[in-house]
Amino acid sequence: MDAITGYISAHPGVLIMIIVFIIILILHFVFKSLIKLALILLLILLAVSGYYYFKDPNKMPEKIEKSINMMKSGVNEIVDKSKGFFKDTKELYKESKELPGDFNKMLKDSDKKAGK
Repeated sequence: MDAITGYISAHPGVLIMIIVFIIILILHFVFKSLIKLALILLLILLAVSGYYYFKDPNKMPEKIEKSINMMKSGVNEIVDKSKGFFKDTKELYKESKELPGDFNKMLKDSDKKAGK
């Protein structure tokens, strides 16, 4: 035990890395369970709203209707952002494919200008 405490006191960076690893591990398990809880609550909300909707669509409670509208707008926003992200990454991929060829052309042109 004295060897471990002596090593840690001589190398404080190791202690910091151990503490950061433990914190990351704890946060992983906390958020993992929170995500599961959020998914379960979402499923319950969808089940309740589906029940009220099929029972009588005209008497659907306003709160559930507002939450459904809010979820629809959120989903639409996420879909729009993901389409833009996909389009941007596709263009970036095309540009990155062309870059090595353009770079080689620039090197050959600079060699010609330098007289090599």
